[in-house]
Amino acid sequence: KQRFNQTGGVHVFQKMYGCEWDDETDEVNGFMHWGYDGEDYITFDLKTETYIAPKQEAVITKHKWDNNKAKTAQNKQYLTQICPELVKKYLNYG
Repeated sequence: KQRFNQTGGVHVFQKMYGCEWDDETDEVNGFMHWGYDGEDYITFDLKTETYIAPKQEAVITKHKWDNNKAKTAQNKQYLTQICPELVKKYLNYG
């Protein structure tokens, strides 16, 4: 509450993620973004395996999440293994 200089009421925390798989090169890419009250909050950078905080309010979260190696490994595994397998599975459904 203090980090965002806000009063009470309803607030929204959202997560958006996805991946793409190139069936010719087998290259996989993924993204994971979080938003707060309709604004970008924090992003997972798959290449560096770190979090990017576009706003000052997210810097504390960035440091906590960067130090949480299990969370980082879980996000990487989802984007590079689980998500592409789901893409392949649903492509087979036609």
